[in-house]
Amino acid sequence: MPRGASRRGPSLAKEISGLLMLAFLLGCQGQGEFRDLEPSIATYRDRMLVEHTAQPPDVPPPTLEPEPSEPVAQPVPWQADLPPRAALVTRPEELPQPRPIDVLIEIPDPETAPQSFRDRLEALKSVPKPDERVIANYEQVLPRAIENLKQIGAGRTRKVYLSLAEAVQRALEHNYSIRFESYTPAISRTQLIQAEAAFDAEFFLDVNVDKRDLQTTDPRRPAVSQVTTYGGGFRQLLPTGMVVTTTLNQQRAWERVDPGDQLVKIMNPQYQSVFAVNFRQPLLRGFGLDVNRAQINIARAQLNIAYEQFVLQVRQTLLETETAYWRLVQARRSAAIVAETAAQYWATYQALWRRREHDVTVVELSSAESRWRTREVQYMEVIRDVKNAEDQLKVLLNDPDLLLSQDIEIVPTEEPFMAQMAHDQLEAVRTALEERSEIRAARQQIEQARINTSVAKNGTLPRLDVTFDYEVQGLGNNADTSFDHLTTNRYISYVVGVQFAVPIGNRGPRAAWRQAELQEAQSIVG
Repeated sequence: MPRGASRRGPSLAKEISGLLMLAFLLGCQGQGEFRDLEPSIATYRDRMLVEHTAQPPDVPPPTLEPEPSEPVAQPVPWQADLPPRAALVTRPEELPQPRPIDVLIEIPDPETAPQSFRDRLEALKSVPKPDERVIANYEQVLPRAIENLKQIGAGRTRKVYLSLAEAVQRALEHNYSIRFESYTPAISRTQLIQAEAAFDAEFFLDVNVDKRDLQTTDPRRPAVSQVTTYGGGFRQLLPTGMVVTTTLNQQRAWERVDPGDQLVKIMNPQYQSVFAVNFRQPLLRGFGLDVNRAQINIARAQLNIAYEQFVLQVRQTLLETETAYWRLVQARRSAAIVAETAAQYWATYQALWRRREHDVTVVELSSAESRWRTREVQYMEVIRDVKNAEDQLKVLLNDPDLLLSQDIEIVPTEEPFMAQMAHDQLEAVRTALEERSEIRAARQQIEQARINTSVAKNGTLPRLDVTFDYEVQGLGNNADTSFDHLTTNRYISYVVGVQFAVPIGNRGPRAAWRQAELQEAQSIVG
């Protein structure tokens, strides 16, 4: 016999014996018609046998799918008469919000905190079922809390009540930063006037006396002479770059000559009157309104920058003042809260101290004392914060009535504002881009750099100027006669000229132009 057949023998015998036993049991159940089963189970068995018999033989038995662990949503066709589902119309529950006055009562100012504490005690007594233990405990807390609050104003010279509007007004009047920055726009305005004064007409007056005593070998040449010249006029720069000069001069010349020279004797001394007009117009370098008005435009931009810096300083100071004011309000109200909390821990410690001989252990008593002492230290720190907030507000106000050297208690009278506020982010960004002083000042700085670049570019051009001189002359043996001859407008002279100049290499103007371009790019980036 093969080795594999010998191994399968015992297992095959066991399987055959199991099948025979199962057939025997089924036969016994069929003969007994399940007499031992309960009636409900027998009924269920009969119903299943009938359904199995009535099923057509060619239909395969249904397969049992495992039931899902969670309910499966089935699509339902839309019907007009179906009521709306509750899950689609319900809203999250809205919790009632406390009124602002109720919140402020819970965080009172030390000035009104004693009355708020008394109102709490009355509220505890007025409930339908008052708790006597709670009332008795708070009756011990109340005087202790009021005693703690007195430490805020202990040793103060006087008390000053201050509203937010008053604080802002005092800061605007006395703050050193605002006062210092307020001079900058005025200084910039004077610089603008100086730049505009470049086009003001200038009056000038000249007087010269030339007296000579020379050694000469020519008897016809005068050895002694005296020439006196006096005159005046106006000079003005025009926006195009032209310089106009008008002068009126008169000259008296006297010479010591031979008495036999009758001609010289008649015109000695002689008077000469001259009226002259001079025009000088640049055609390349220095030509144009933009170049000649550049300093005015730069000064005007600087004035705008100074104004925006002043507005920025005012806004920053007012923001710091308002922040310091509300920080003082917060510190004082926190002090009132901590004062009451310290009093409550003190009352708890006193209650445990009275029961130390009964049911209170040393550990519990020490723990209560530790918590009370910790709150006392915290209250001292809060009082320090109140005084620091007062000092910070005094520094910003710089009011002579609120000196740092005087220990003055400042009591804010403004109530904290509590309300929901909706902000439009796009509108806020648009307003900031249009109204922020830093952005406006940066735009003016870019404009200044652009003007400097334009002027530097014009400076790279060669100098090409056209000049025109017009002159009328009159001569006589006295001043009146020479001036009368001048007014006849008979002796006229004029000169037309062109002047050209350019630096060899032109490196300096080109470097200045490049520097201006870099500074303009820097102003845009920074």
